[in-house]
Amino acid sequence: MNTIEIFKTAVFKKKLNHDLNKLIKFSNKVKEQKGRVMSNVGGYQSGNLDKNNVFIKNLIKEISINVNLFSKETLNIYKDINLIDIWLNINNHKDFNTIHNHPFSIISGIFYIKTPNNCGGLDFHNSSQSQCFINDDILKQYNNYNSSKWYFPVEENELYLFPSWLEHSVRPNLSNEERISFSFNFR
Repeated sequence: MNTIEIFKTAVFKKKLNHDLNKLIKFSNKVKEQKGRVMSNVGGYQSGNLDKNNVFIKNLIKEISINVNLFSKETLNIYKDINLIDIWLNINNHKDFNTIHNHPFSIISGIFYIKTPNNCGGLDFHNSSQSQCFINDDILKQYNNYNSSKWYFPVEENELYLFPSWLEHSVRPNLSNEERISFSFNFR
C-alpha cells in the first residue's frame, strides 16, 4: 500500500528554564488591572501586555527564537515572523477556555508558569470532524489519523507553539490553586 500523508499539523513543545517566581510576581501585578473576556469562562485574561516590559522581555526573546525555528523548519516560512500580542491567563477552580483559534496570525502559543496538580490540560481539536464518520465501537485505538481531539497535560516552564488556525481549548482547573500562563500570537 502506498500511503500519502496530507494536511499534517504539528505542535511544538519545549521545556524552558525561566525564573517562574519572578513571572508569578509580575502576574499578580497585572491581574490588578481590568481584564477581558475572550475564550475564557471565568478566570482572568489581561489585555495585551507591553512587549518591552522588563519582566517578560527575556521570555519574549526566547519564545521568538523558538517560534521562528518552528515556522522555518515546520511551516517552511522563509522570513522571520514577529510577536503581535501577548497576554496573561489566570484560571481558578473550574475556570477554563472554550474551543477557539487565533485569526490574523500564523503561529500562536502558550507558556505555562504555574500548573498545580489537576489544573486541567490543553486539548487540540481536529477540524476534519472524523468523529462524525468513525464510531468508537469499530476503532482498535485512536491515532494521528482518526482522533478528533489530542490532549496534552501541562507543566510549569513548558512552551507550546502551534499554527494559529488549529482549534484548541483548555480544560477546567480542578485544583484549588491558580493555573497561570501567557498566550501570544506571531505574524
